[in-house]
Amino acid sequence: MRTTIIAVLAALLIGAGTASWIMTRRPSGDTSIDASRDAVVKEMRSLGRLETSSFSIEKIIEAKKDGGGPWSDILFGDKLLLIASGEVVAGYDLSGLSEEDFVRSGAALRVSLPAPEIFSVRLDNEKTRVYDRDQGLLTRGDKDLETEARLAAEQSIREAACAAGILGEARENAVKQLGAVLGALGFPDSIILSPDGTC
Repeated sequence: MRTTIIAVLAALLIGAGTASWIMTRRPSGDTSIDASRDAVVKEMRSLGRLETSSFSIEKIIEAKKDGGGPWSDILFGDKLLLIASGEVVAGYDLSGLSEEDFVRSGAALRVSLPAPEIFSVRLDNEKTRVYDRDQGLLTRGDKDLETEARLAAEQSIREAACAAGILGEARENAVKQLGAVLGALGFPDSIILSPDGTC
């Protein structure tokens, strides 16, 4: 009985190994991409953004689908290592400013800005890549695993930028840039106020 079980397991492993070897030896062929279909504009918006800070961040993300145990992982597991490179941009949305936000007193102008905010978190597709991927012997892998890893990478890069003080940097840069512009316009003693932003 024991030898029968061992023989069945050995046959399964040999069969899975052969199938895996055949799949890796298939000719890949050239990729064909057709982008000639019409594009549809879904939305157009007028933006009043002042971008004042940009952080470039790299992060290593490990994503895996557990098979349910050591042997199941060998047969059905799926794991990948993603090296993610991205950019986080922060600044000010000036579209909500009104006349009340500008108070003039002689050669001084007091400007009340809104809180800084993160505008975008973007992965650089040229630099972001799957470094390694291990799949079980009896699985073709989860087709959504890389997508999930990329989403996790975006969130992790955003959190890293927040922890590194991107909103404080955005505020400092805005005060310097707007102060220089207002000084050139004849308001050298301008005061620029901005509350702290929250990530």
